Amino acid sequence: MAVKRKYGYYPDNFELQSFCAKYKLPANKVVSILDLFINKPIGQKDEQWIVLNSTLLRKLVGNIYKDIIVALTDYKVIEVNRSYKVGEYSMSYKLLDKYQFANELSKYPLVGGHLNVSLAKTNSRKIFKRYLEDLKLSKIKRRTELPEIIFNTKYRILIHWFKTNKLVIDKDKAVKLLHEKNFKENEPNKYLSYLAAIKMIEDKNYYLKSDRNGRFYSSITNLPKALRSCLSYDGEELVGTDVSNTQPLLLGELCDSVKLNQLKHSKNIIVNELMFNKFINHLNDYPSDLLEYKTLVQEGKLYESFIGIAPNFDRDVVKANMVKIINDRGYNDIKEKKILREALKQKFPTISMLLDLLKSVDHHYSSSTLMSLESWNFVQYFPEIFSYKEANQNIPLFTIHDCFFTTKSKIDYLESEIEAFFQNNLMIHIPLKREVYD
Repeated sequence: MAVKRKYGYYPDNFELQSFCAKYKLPANKVVSILDLFINKPIGQKDEQWIVLNSTLLRKLVGNIYKDIIVALTDYKVIEVNRSYKVGEYSMSYKLLDKYQFANELSKYPLVGGHLNVSLAKTNSRKIFKRYLEDLKLSKIKRRTELPEIIFNTKYRILIHWFKTNKLVIDKDKAVKLLHEKNFKENEPNKYLSYLAAIKMIEDKNYYLKSDRNGRFYSSITNLPKALRSCLSYDGEELVGTDVSNTQPLLLGELCDSVKLNQLKHSKNIIVNELMFNKFINHLNDYPSDLLEYKTLVQEGKLYESFIGIAPNFDRDVVKANMVKIINDRGYNDIKEKKILREALKQKFPTISMLLDLLKSVDHHYSSSTLMSLESWNFVQYFPEIFSYKEANQNIPLFTIHDCFFTTKSKIDYLESEIEAFFQNNLMIHIPLKREVYD
């Protein structure tokens, strides 16, 4: 589910009115499709080519999507790669360079006319029914969006701070930084989404949504770190603090037989049964390497513990390859991964066993499970408990996955509350790092 936007965006050098008049197409639906190239659907890589399947396009604008795609191709706005295979991958599309590297964006209202309340209620009931049916499937196979009532309940604290309309971006400063840091040349595939994020915040046109892992997305999610310094709330600068070593931290917390059984029972993980039972028995023996692992992670020294296992292994090399090992298929396609994977197995066999277990049926369960834990702890659980305190109810709280934002005068207090929360509720010292905008 998502909080729908009032406006969609398109490159300002695209002649929308002339195009729509020539092909007799509704402007709002044309913009809805063009906006997908700028504000890419969740799960799309930051590449010029994007995948837009028929289900997504039909849901967005109806069957007219076919006419719009043909017209945009004929008008030389987009290019279509028609290589696709039913059930495996869909056709892909890209904006031609003339529009991909436009200097500015224009906006257009996406929704027009009167809302059919009866139809909206009927659709909501259908979505809720499909959602309940989807829960019977394994997590990787679920496709139904979160029903509105559940979305608004799960993320009510975060939604509230957007609805106050006190979040502001210094547009002039942000655009200046875009040019000073050469984002157009350095990150060409993201440049338009950065421009859109600036305009969306400026227009109070927040796009709030979640994915199947429970991650919460908003207009500020697409802002690069350098541009976050342009944000303020009620006239005061926003400052962020993020959780260090998030994935290694959550891996340690996953080494819990109760949590793993809950995940398995709810079909949030599908794993090899023999490996699962073997790992639960291993945990019941209280492995000493797990305690050492958790201590190193909470002290921020995990990556340092692997320095020296090979001549070129500094902290950056270890960190980069650790992230790959956590999320990959388990193959050693490069020498660094092979060395580090073997060292992890020797030094922390419990974590190595956990990764093998999570990937035993589908390797996506490793990253998916960690993202779900992240979203539950950082985006749902903590904000809810934090808001219960009367003293905290006027302290703004925004999140970007594992990063928390509040006003500059409250950031020290927020960090102390985060640390206390995780110490008291999960018995862990959570490593925080104040964001630096350069």
